[in-house]
Amino acid sequence: MTLVFFFLAFGFLVSVILTPWMIRLAHAGVGLDAPDEGRKRQSSPIPRIGGVPLMFSLVFGVMVILWLQPARSFEWFPILIGLSLMFALGLCDDIKPLGAKKKLLGQIAIASIVASLGLEIQTFSLPSYGTVDLGGWSGLVTVMWLITIPNIVNLIDGFDGLAGGLGLFMSVTLGLVGYVSDHLGLAWFAFTLAGALMGFLIFNFPPARIYLGDGGAYLIGFTIAVLSVSSSHKGSVAAALLVTVVGLGLPILDTSFALARRALRGFPLFHADDEHVHHRLERMGISKRRILFGLYGICVILSLIGLTIFWNKGGTLPIAIGLGMFFLMVLGVVRHFLRVRSWRDAHRQIKRVLSRRQAVQYTVLQAKLLLLEVDRCDTGQEFWKIFDQTMRRVGFVEENETENPVPIQLRQNGAKPLVLHASLDEGTVPEWQRIAECFRPAFSKALAKWGPR
Repeated sequence: MTLVFFFLAFGFLVSVILTPWMIRLAHAGVGLDAPDEGRKRQSSPIPRIGGVPLMFSLVFGVMVILWLQPARSFEWFPILIGLSLMFALGLCDDIKPLGAKKKLLGQIAIASIVASLGLEIQTFSLPSYGTVDLGGWSGLVTVMWLITIPNIVNLIDGFDGLAGGLGLFMSVTLGLVGYVSDHLGLAWFAFTLAGALMGFLIFNFPPARIYLGDGGAYLIGFTIAVLSVSSSHKGSVAAALLVTVVGLGLPILDTSFALARRALRGFPLFHADDEHVHHRLERMGISKRRILFGLYGICVILSLIGLTIFWNKGGTLPIAIGLGMFFLMVLGVVRHFLRVRSWRDAHRQIKRVLSRRQAVQYTVLQAKLLLLEVDRCDTGQEFWKIFDQTMRRVGFVEENETENPVPIQLRQNGAKPLVLHASLDEGTVPEWQRIAECFRPAFSKALAKWGPR
């Protein structure tokens, strides 16, 4: 147990020492996340390369582990390869955005490499339920697992301290799983990450001085995914996998609602928005720290339930408790955030969303075309003329053209806000704001190229 505390302290010290260096490096011009007054509402640019000190902590930790267990060095090869490539993919996006499709293809390639190197989910087994040999599906299931968890962590990383705290609780949980299962190397690795996240949260706690970025989120998610697979005996995913699923109940629920929401509305699945649980709580007037501690509490409870499932070897009662907790969270989100009190409410809201789906899809297409127009146009005058025509096509009008005009503002980096007008007869203010946000990339790019109109 002494070594557990050593790795915890080791990860903490490396992170605490290196994170301030990363902050200074970023402010010198590398990896800054500029505010845009949309989803990124910080008052000044903030570094988004917080994954770098975490990566150094893990690399140094593995070096110590290999020194303590040289005979097991071959087991770390696929883990280190996958971890390094996944982190590099996210870091590249932090420095220069790659786009959702390129990142997804990169994740699939990395996960496929890791699976081909022998880190596979070969069977699925639980006591009293038997064993299922995945056979030819093994590679596909492994790849899906290795790309799903990093993306879940990344999607919830939109609130200071949230993804880091989630990663901390999960790494401690999986560290305990590894320790109890006598996978000491994996336990030390997990506690190294836990210590590194403790150090990082000093600088990431609200108000954050540095963000995880995609590199850090992918690193945390991939580490959790790998630990959950590696902690299982001989590739058999038993209670250890359920620990991860239950422990990640909050981000899994939030991600599921986000994907369903975007799919129903007609937005791309990876279209960012500010309607996650933490964003909704913030709009209710709750302080960031209270929101964070409340969500931490839920994560701790779910992690404890997950550990109970592991210690009971997948017993029925702990699983039932976990499912019951998940059901209560779903019910709470549906009633208090989606304002659904009955089946009639649900039917009415779904019907309304679907009725506007075609308009949203048309808007998304127009936004993509307008982004291309920025490169095609030679002058700002030419572009802004096309911009105004596009706004009319998607439903925005002149202020005097409707009886119930509502101003919709699109802001960008302190520039004069673009004011659009819409009719409340055709949609609600939040719906029109979401439509306007689709054009933020083109608006931002045009401002950078030609300046204010």
